[in-house]
Amino acid sequence: MSPSPPHINELPDVSATSSSDSSSEDEVDITERTDIPSSMQPQIERLRLLRTLVAQSSLDNKRDMYAEHQRNHENPQRQRKSDAQKRKAQIQSRRDTLGASYERSRFMEYSIDQVAKYEERKREREDNRERGFTDYAQVNQKKYERDVAKIKPDLAKSKPDLAKCQGEYVDDEKAVTRLAKHVRGQQEKRAKLHKPSVEKEGEHVSYINQKNARFNRKMNRAYDKHTQEIRDNLERGTAL
Repeated sequence: MSPSPPHINELPDVSATSSSDSSSEDEVDITERTDIPSSMQPQIERLRLLRTLVAQSSLDNKRDMYAEHQRNHENPQRQRKSDAQKRKAQIQSRRDTLGASYERSRFMEYSIDQVAKYEERKREREDNRERGFTDYAQVNQKKYERDVAKIKPDLAKSKPDLAKCQGEYVDDEKAVTRLAKHVRGQQEKRAKLHKPSVEKEGEHVSYINQKNARFNRKMNRAYDKHTQEIRDNLERGTAL
């Protein structure tokens, strides 16, 4: 049975004859030394491979960290604006290339049904567009029209029911459930918009709404320690 090769740490130092030679040899990387026995070469090659893998892994980790940092600091609005500018530049390039036939080439990409649906949606958006506040009656009317537009009644099912009941309409259970869900949703939305302010007992009220209260708390954390004496003098009336 052949003896096992010595460990790297057990490698004899052939240059140990003098202290100066020993210190110079210790500074040389073990993978670059020429006095290593042939039996140690496989381990040296494996050490070189491991060092290469460690360096590559460290480089990949740095790339991933940089990519994650870039993703965390991206501005979606800026990205959308950049994409819109690119599309605009592409359209302008096509318009310059095709000239007067550009509009005709665009129309050839759509069918008659698609154009009709687009024009209908365009008219609906124009009708629903807010044109400024005039009175609350107009606001309520707009809200009512938007709510009605969301309702999709089953007319084919409702007509036979009306004929069968001879004028006495029986409410559909699903429709009642849908109406109740809609009313609850409106109440919850209204409650969020008109949330009553909760004031703690003994708290000095210096805000007009919750947003202003949060801003005041941030300002107090930053400047209270610098303005405490001035505020105490103002409260005591000894500031002047």
